[in-house]
Amino acid sequence: MEETAAPATATAPRSIGERLRAGRERSGLSIAAAAEKLHLDAKVIEALEADRFAELGASVYVRGHLRRYADFVGEPGAEMVSSYTARDARPAPPDLTQVPHADRRTDPRRLVTPLVGLSCAAVLLAAIWWVLSGSHDSNPEATVATTPAPVEDGSIAPGAATSSAIPAGKVAAVPAEVPAKPAPVEAKPKRDAPTEAAPAPARETRLRLVLTNDSWVEVYDSSGARLFYDVASAGSVQSVSGRGLRVVLGNAAGVTVEVDGQAREIPAAAIDGEGARFVVNRSGSLARAR
Repeated sequence: MEETAAPATATAPRSIGERLRAGRERSGLSIAAAAEKLHLDAKVIEALEADRFAELGASVYVRGHLRRYADFVGEPGAEMVSSYTARDARPAPPDLTQVPHADRRTDPRRLVTPLVGLSCAAVLLAAIWWVLSGSHDSNPEATVATTPAPVEDGSIAPGAATSSAIPAGKVAAVPAEVPAKPAPVEAKPKRDAPTEAAPAPARETRLRLVLTNDSWVEVYDSSGARLFYDVASAGSVQSVSGRGLRVVLGNAAGVTVEVDGQAREIPAAAIDGEGARFVVNRSGSLARAR
């Protein structure tokens, strides 16, 4: 009697990539078709299905792509992200070296010390020149002072003169001329130098991000304080207020930007691949972050 063989059971996919690939194949989609519908590069989908998560960059970007693709092919996105987090227990921090920073200005106080030194040297040179130009050498020639000679009755004979008592071999020293002090010059009243108006501080801006797709979002203010830093899910609205806002988006095509209630289009120069980096100007317009 022949034994009936038990039907072979299909082995369920075990890895994250195998489950994603199986879900896509159940939907009857090719990699190219799935990439077109999600507005992603086909290499991203290939890396996800091959468990090559290191090719997708930082862990936060991997979680965003993983959740979005899993929901698209009918797999539980939250469970996929949890599996990836358990696999990568120590996620690498995101590379924020390219995040724009405010330009550093030269501190004008650094120029004070050289200017004070030059001013003191100029004053010293002027004082030396004034002393040298106003001084005179004493007259080395000796002069003999003469006084009218007195007559017997105590009067002085006109035209007569006697030598003053000066020891032999000695002459009377003539005092050196003392330079006359220049007349004081009336100081003209100084006019107040025009003061440069301090730059007006950046006004506070209300930023509103409406997400049609999942996207990684980072928002910083002018002081570098982090106002938002997470994966924002599709259908959510993120509102942030601050001064001098700088924004980083992981999926620019899935985010609509509003500034103070006005819709703003992300400039093409600020888009880099799928992401975008831009700043909000004082006028409320968007510009590429340097």
